[in-house]
Amino acid sequence: MKIFNQSLNIIFSLLRIGLGISWFHEGLFKLQAKFDISGLVPSVLNNVDSPMWYKTFMEHVVGSNVAVFNVLIPWGELLVGLGLITGILTLPALIAGIFMGINYWLADMIYIYPLQLAVGFVLVLMHKQASYFGISNGLIALKRRRNRSKIGSANV
Repeated sequence: MKIFNQSLNIIFSLLRIGLGISWFHEGLFKLQAKFDISGLVPSVLNNVDSPMWYKTFMEHVVGSNVAVFNVLIPWGELLVGLGLITGILTLPALIAGIFMGINYWLADMIYIYPLQLAVGFVLVLMHKQASYFGISNGLIALKRRRNRSKIGSANV
């Protein structure tokens, strides 16, 4: 059973790292290409597949705050990618990635985002295994080890 659990830890950690590389790549590409969402807003407004409430959001919130979203989107993708690659704050990074994936889906941007969304959902369900090999989990283990050694030396 221990070998099976360790195999799951490895598989889901590798899946997490792969998803992180994907998000990092998307964010880096958008930063290098000088991402501008102003061209996407009219596209979503004229789209027949996007829900009306999302079109309203795009028109009134995104359309009036283009400069904010031009920074928020590429840096959000980049930071989600870094969090997933390194294993730092894995669950918040996964939730942010799912949130971005849902927004891309609502905007009818079908590229790699549905796959990222599906993998993100699986990793949230397997969060313990996906974050096993990561910096956050390593720091928690180190802290536990230090606390045990302090308790052990205090009992002597």
